[in-house]
Amino acid sequence: MLRKITRAGQVSVPRKVLAQFTLKEGDYVDIDCTPLAIVLKPVTLSEFSERDSDLFAAKLAKLEKEKGTVLSDSSSARRHLKKLMK
Repeated sequence: MLRKITRAGQVSVPRKVLAQFTLKEGDYVDIDCTPLAIVLKPVTLSEFSERDSDLFAAKLAKLEKEKGTVLSDSSSARRHLKKLMK
């Protein structure tokens, strides 16, 4: 599948490919490079390093202490967690 790289250096992944790997907005992929290819590999939370898992747990603990945080769906929860991870 031929895709054009945008001015911002981005490439869109076709919906068919996203569906094949059950990927959706907010999911993570690992990017690996070989001399001849760029490889995208879906990553789940359990595949993060121990340090990343500890950081994530600390941010979740901080979130639990926030009073009045109500997130209506998983997409808004992901966006909120992404903001906390910065």
